[in-house]
Amino acid sequence: MSPATGRAPVSRPLPKREGATGRAPKRRPLALAESGVSDAEALRRRLVRLALDVHDGPMQSLTVAGYSVSDLRRRMEATTELDAASVSLDLDRVLAQLAEAERTLRALISQLEHANPEIDTLGEILDGEIDAFNRRCSAHLDIDAPSDLQLDSHSQAVAIRSILREALTNIAKHSGAQRVQIRVETGAAGILLEIEDDGAGFDPATVRSDALGLYGMTSRVDLLGGEFDILSRPGGPTVVTARFRRWNSSAA
Repeated sequence: MSPATGRAPVSRPLPKREGATGRAPKRRPLALAESGVSDAEALRRRLVRLALDVHDGPMQSLTVAGYSVSDLRRRMEATTELDAASVSLDLDRVLAQLAEAERTLRALISQLEHANPEIDTLGEILDGEIDAFNRRCSAHLDIDAPSDLQLDSHSQAVAIRSILREALTNIAKHSGAQRVQIRVETGAAGILLEIEDDGAGFDPATVRSDALGLYGMTSRVDLLGGEFDILSRPGGPTVVTARFRRWNSSAA
């Protein structure tokens, strides 16, 4: 909901991006996905995406695992009567977070080794991020999304996964939300991703534009020619919106 108008943001279809023939450009291998730019610029963009992949994937998993271990140590120092089942559950969560970091690193290595890495469906991305969110937060999740949606590229899939992860992590850590809604709409022109929560909200003007989480979300969308926005205010709600252009209209 927009703080200025009090109305929910209106989603407008993205204009169809056409090439010289008047047809939507065909999807190309990852290594050749940059068009109209120099080799140096294409390499720079790929390195930026790789850095963001490392931050949004294994770095976040390792950070969460570190928080879990620190919390367990704090509890152990505070009392000598810890419940064994509770400790075992905490350790299982740490192991799951470390396993996720390993899985993501292996996927990144595969991405570097192969020009055409396997692309996850939207449903596979949602399942992983929702499962991680539910382990950290008790807020109710409403999902309105086509789970069988085939995304256009590995970069697009990583961007959607990363925005979901960053937004849901912020909700779990800071918002105190009771309800979260994830909505995905798709058409020939574009994909709309919207994450809304009813938590405490914040003043976007107080957030540094170079904060790594915000920079990562914005940069990923910009690199793919899309649009990114956050609407919030103290007292909430908060709405994170990302719009991605389709590279292949037949994939809609």
